[in-house]
Amino acid sequence: MLKRHDKKSDYINQRSIRSFKLKAHAYLKGDTQPVLKDLLTEKTIKVNVDAKNWEDAIRIGGEMLVENGFVEKRYVDAMIKSVKELGPYIVITSGVAMPHARPEDGVKKACMSLITLKEPVVFDDDEPVRLFIGLGAVDHHTHLKTLSELMKLLSDNTSLNRLFKAATVEEVVNVVKSCSNLE
Repeated sequence: MLKRHDKKSDYINQRSIRSFKLKAHAYLKGDTQPVLKDLLTEKTIKVNVDAKNWEDAIRIGGEMLVENGFVEKRYVDAMIKSVKELGPYIVITSGVAMPHARPEDGVKKACMSLITLKEPVVFDDDEPVRLFIGLGAVDHHTHLKTLSELMKLLSDNTSLNRLFKAATVEEVVNVVKSCSNLE
């Protein structure tokens, strides 16, 4: 029995193949936009950390990124230098700081780290911070989806309080995974 050639299904198959090739090419080039749960994992989260000051907290979070091969050590130094030069602009909401530097300062792959502190640290403006979310961006757009999800999570008081109170890495991972369910 011979199959009748169907131009419509042929066209759909060609589009699917083309779409797959484009996505695969973007993935191999590193151009895909990661989601929050892909960047904040067991390997990049620590809870109830002892930090002497904000600089120590940035180093602890940054070291996880270095250890996982996401950034060069100089990137951690650049994050600290930025705060010293520009002030505590990294405090993005009450109790939360997002240290980062420029992609050319040593980012190898889009990444994030998250640490909660046993005791808050204080910046020059006396704003106590207990949650540090380190960000490493490879360019000026790849991380935007991740940041959007993070802002959704941080603007939800229940989720934010769960992060502050988390006693285990697993609890933080569960909060991060649940952010996709937030409206």
